[in-house]
Amino acid sequence: MTIPCPSYHPIKAILALGGAVGDVVLTLPELPRSGGDVEALQQERQIGGCAFNVARALCQLNAPVINGMPVGNGPWGAAVDRAMRELGLPVLLRNANRDNGWCVAMVEPSGERSFISITGCEGEWSREQLDALPLPADALVYANGYELAGEGGRALRAWLLALPSEQLRVIDPGPRVALLEPAFLSSLSGTETLLTLNRDEIAILCGQGDPVAAAQRFAKDYKLTLICRLGQDGAWVCPGTDEPWHLPGYQVSVVDTIGAGDAHCAGLLAGLSSGWPLHYAVDLGNRLAACVVASAGPDAATDWDSLNRRFPAACL
Repeated sequence: MTIPCPSYHPIKAILALGGAVGDVVLTLPELPRSGGDVEALQQERQIGGCAFNVARALCQLNAPVINGMPVGNGPWGAAVDRAMRELGLPVLLRNANRDNGWCVAMVEPSGERSFISITGCEGEWSREQLDALPLPADALVYANGYELAGEGGRALRAWLLALPSEQLRVIDPGPRVALLEPAFLSSLSGTETLLTLNRDEIAILCGQGDPVAAAQRFAKDYKLTLICRLGQDGAWVCPGTDEPWHLPGYQVSVVDTIGAGDAHCAGLLAGLSSGWPLHYAVDLGNRLAACVVASAGPDAATDWDSLNRRFPAACL
């Protein structure tokens, strides 16, 4: 028996902090070995980046977005500017000295993807630019490990830690999870922070073995809530203080997994923006991620009505 979802009316603003970058997507039969030669098919160039993927999906879900993504000075910056304007996102951060970064995404027949990234202006942050961003007291804050890690993310990490403890942060460490300093994660202890990780990232951050058990131990030690994204096995919420709970995944044929984690974050944020309890918001993340992996590219997220038609009995 299903219980209807709460009413969907996203009203809390969501600050999307991070990068908007150029994406060059290649499909290929297998990753090349050192010195090898593999024939690939190039898909259309597009604007991506974790924060941009999240913001785009949120716009499609009619959630209010604050644009915390720098726009640089160069050909990729011009393309990012156009893409943001098409979404109706005013540009709030500009960098006159550097272009936006870009990446090559290589997709294998299984849908698995590998990335080569070139960092641009999204890797440079200052306290002054962050303090200039509008931030309502009840706004949700999204940040990604690509921008948080390393020396370039020092100001961004400090700014996140300076937020009021009750301001909700959703942090997706991503592939750079190993570069996040333990002191930063320890300093988040006791704040309203959700860490969302995939299976590989859980193993890196929390240790090998059963991912849910490892995440629960980490959540308990650091007094944080972890969301474990396990693909078609769904997601687990590990609060540390209480027993973990499971939100089943939605079975679809996987085309590629580019942007799946970003879509999950967008669904989570959209649900929280509507005031939903966490388990409903994670379920919405599962639904949106299923839409993305069933189509090519990271921009396959959908609007609310289409999502409900595709998954009419989604809430448990």
